[in-house]
Amino acid sequence: MASFKIELNNRPEKNTTNYSLLLRITVNRKHARIKLLYSVKTTQFNPNAKNSNFVRANHLNHKKINTYLEERINKAKSICERLESEGKLITAKTIKENYNSTNSKDFLAYMQKHIDSLKSNNKFGSYKKYSAIMNSIKSFHKSDILLFQEVDRAFLKKYEEHLLKDGKVQNTIAGYTNKIRATFNRAIEDGIISPADNPFLSYKIKHGVVNKERLDINQIALIENLDLPTEQKIHHARNAFIFAFYAAGMRVSDVLMLKWKSINNGKLSYVMIKTKKSHSLTLPKQAMVILDQYEKGEPDDFVFPFMNNRVNLNNPEILHGQIGSKTALVNKLLKEIATKAEIDTNVTFHIARHSFADYARKNSDNLYNLSKTLGHSSLNVTQQYLAAFDQKAVDDTLNTIFNHGT
Repeated sequence: MASFKIELNNRPEKNTTNYSLLLRITVNRKHARIKLLYSVKTTQFNPNAKNSNFVRANHLNHKKINTYLEERINKAKSICERLESEGKLITAKTIKENYNSTNSKDFLAYMQKHIDSLKSNNKFGSYKKYSAIMNSIKSFHKSDILLFQEVDRAFLKKYEEHLLKDGKVQNTIAGYTNKIRATFNRAIEDGIISPADNPFLSYKIKHGVVNKERLDINQIALIENLDLPTEQKIHHARNAFIFAFYAAGMRVSDVLMLKWKSINNGKLSYVMIKTKKSHSLTLPKQAMVILDQYEKGEPDDFVFPFMNNRVNLNNPEILHGQIGSKTALVNKLLKEIATKAEIDTNVTFHIARHSFADYARKNSDNLYNLSKTLGHSSLNVTQQYLAAFDQKAVDDTLNTIFNHGT
């Protein structure tokens, strides 16, 4: 009879006080051990765990790790049951060999490694997206084991139907399947699977119509000229939005984190949070008018009063959470602003970027300059970005042709 237990490695990991968690397999008093993803301190481990509470509550991620450990034990048990049903010899070694063989071809296990890598590299936006997709696939597949070979064209089609029934729009579904395709591409590069195993050779990702909402210059003026109480956050949300428009469609994360040290003699210089690339531009007078409403503080003081200096923003995970919560607040205030300005568009902060891009392309014939102004990495990115605005151009042309003179 096989038994399974979680234990700690007998040596700490290099340069840490953490010990790797191991899955110990025992058959007829013979042992085999499998190294697992996580490591903990000895004070965080419960060797006599009940109800799968192997990692104590004094570890920040104890619930997540304990769930993972229980899944690993269940996986080993499933392998043991399969070997028994096939009439094969069951030893600790054969269970381990089958576990590792399955694990190397396990799509979900491979994706989990990438998710853990994203988190350790402080890429929390991508970490959350991939985690959501992982949970969605598990909910659909109803198992924590999914081999690469199972993710074929039929699986992808059924998964897409599942997401549609779940209320996801086509572009969201395309985002999910793009991440699945990226996982296959990484697995091919790592030699886990061969190029012939890629289901996306025949499965084509469907994209919905992209409609980038934006405001015209008259609507921007309506928001800009609203009389709002200066002591309230709604006033600062409006100012931040209008500043972003005049600052070449500056992203909300960059506006929220904007400090006075980034503005010198009418020049804005900063590192974009999304791309980690330096960007600089001379601010137009309309942007300077907004800045003049604020008392210039110390170089490290924030320009707009949203971020909390009392929070440890040097922690990437905390910073990501703070930017998310403040963005939600600003977007809520922008809905109130749109109502006051009698604008029907669902105004969010990112519309400032769309609005600038659309206004700039109508008033400039230099795509290269526009690409640099937006801070894009290439002309191709700019062309794809602007392509979503073309539907409006088509509609306006038809309206002009067929309604002219009526």
